[in-house]
Amino acid sequence: MAMSRRRETKRSAGSSSSGASRSGTGTIERHGAAAGTAVRTAPRAKPIGRKAPAAAARAKNPAPPSSLTLRSAPGPAGASGKDMTLAAELPAALAAAAEPVRIPRPNNTRYPISHQAFLALKESSRASKPLALRSAFVARDARRRPKEGPVIMAMAAADASAPPTGTSTPVSNYPGLSQNGFIPWDCTLAVGPNHVVASLNSTIGVFDKNSGASVTQRTLSAWFANVITNAKIFDPKVLYDQHAGRWILLAVSLQQNPDRSRFLISISKTSDPSAGWKNYSLDAALDGTKATKNWADYPCLGVDSQAIYVTANMFPFDPNGVFQYAKVRVIPKAGPYAGGTMKYSDIVKLKNEDGSLAFTVQPCHTFGAPEAQYLVNSFYPTESSPTQNRLSLWELRMPLQKPAITRKTVVTDPYGLPPDADQKGGGMGLDSGDVRVLNAVFNAGSVWCAFTTRHVWNPPQKNTAAVHWFQINAPAATLAQQGIFGAAGSHSFFPAVMPDVHGNVLLVFCRSSSTEFASIHYSGRAAADPPGSLQNSTLLKAGLAHYEAVDNNGINRWGDYCGIGLDPADSRTVRFAAGYAIPDDKWATWIGGARF
Repeated sequence: MAMSRRRETKRSAGSSSSGASRSGTGTIERHGAAAGTAVRTAPRAKPIGRKAPAAAARAKNPAPPSSLTLRSAPGPAGASGKDMTLAAELPAALAAAAEPVRIPRPNNTRYPISHQAFLALKESSRASKPLALRSAFVARDARRRPKEGPVIMAMAAADASAPPTGTSTPVSNYPGLSQNGFIPWDCTLAVGPNHVVASLNSTIGVFDKNSGASVTQRTLSAWFANVITNAKIFDPKVLYDQHAGRWILLAVSLQQNPDRSRFLISISKTSDPSAGWKNYSLDAALDGTKATKNWADYPCLGVDSQAIYVTANMFPFDPNGVFQYAKVRVIPKAGPYAGGTMKYSDIVKLKNEDGSLAFTVQPCHTFGAPEAQYLVNSFYPTESSPTQNRLSLWELRMPLQKPAITRKTVVTDPYGLPPDADQKGGGMGLDSGDVRVLNAVFNAGSVWCAFTTRHVWNPPQKNTAAVHWFQINAPAATLAQQGIFGAAGSHSFFPAVMPDVHGNVLLVFCRSSSTEFASIHYSGRAAADPPGSLQNSTLLKAGLAHYEAVDNNGINRWGDYCGIGLDPADSRTVRFAAGYAIPDDKWATWIGGARF
């Protein structure tokens, strides 16, 4: 959730209550037309699938994945959409609603543990013992500060028929959206046939894909003004649905007096984002048709050939309240894509194998037509279990009838909360986030995902923030490969990963150190590279200044997430966007790309 920029000098202790849940699988309520339990526990399955060849002798998967199936609850009859165009000027009736609204966060914590417990884990992470890695390939990035490449405002279209190369080459790169008065920047990006759509907290922009020319920029308040006013709109996500040639924009909103929480969804009418959209507003506080006093935070967005998948972390409208549960909202595409009503079903209270509540359940951007939609989440560290070594992989079926979701568990190498990131000029470190999964993609039978962990490099014998990424054999729920990536003395954080159709992968992330301001880097791997490895990173945009913008909880907020998308016109080009530090404690974003 975004915060307006303000300066403070002391770190707040935050709430002392904990939101962690460690009950058994228990009863999952089904809300809507009927109440009662809807849980089916399947027998443990024998793990199958290949291990990374280089690690086959060492990799173990001692706990076969267990399964848990949850049923959904239908929502109301359906919400109608309203047409929205990208006219140069807003109608007079909506112009007053164009300015972003600032509303304080209703809770003291944004995690499934108390804010106080989160701070304690972050403070201890720098001096924690090295994680006991077993099978992950540890790839050391070059510490030297590479030379920033030239700004490329336009370039010839790539030859999609040319054979893939072993190293990535850059494509056009150009300035993205700029500082808008909110922290963190929360950068999301999607790529279409001719355009890039990028969004930040409170702002959205459409760009020509190759030249970077701005088609339009608008506040999210103005974008959604025909379905909601006097609301704080934040945490946007955007995807290009290559199955149907549509753009999807998701954000969440908060209103006060009375307290309200909404999912705001905008769907383009064609593959041209300038040709008009239809906006929808859904009550996020409903679980099916059952009213709650919860609000949605940190929404995530996925799509496959049949449905749109929206997830969120649900918190109560209570300053001392704790994390309640994760929600999955399944939205069949047929209605809204035809300009009709938007119907949905909800699945709530997902739990991990150890009984803890699932947190930040990331739905996949799905390529191809698998028999299921996949979602994934990490296990969140606690003071009693400061490191974790499992992922929950969710398989959702029947999205157009009565969606049912099944959980399996994937054993990984250990991970833990990263320390705050050092930056040039010293002082307060940058918030490097936590271990929530930051994006997920399904392609060619695999789920690819990544998050930030910590790693001890030798030298300097201390933990720094590092990238932990995974390729999961989806049907078998087993690891194909995993890797740790970073540089000694540097912090690498907020990764976003994207595979192409040939098995090559590109990954964008933030990097900083005592000799580097907050910058944007990207790395990648060719399909033939050693399992778990990544190539040395390329500097996309160098940070220009020291950065300090402290939120109400005393955290120097940075990032939250980067944006990444696969170009539908060229199956090997990946484009991405992230933020870098500029003078006066501000940030800006940059859009770039590369291909194998």
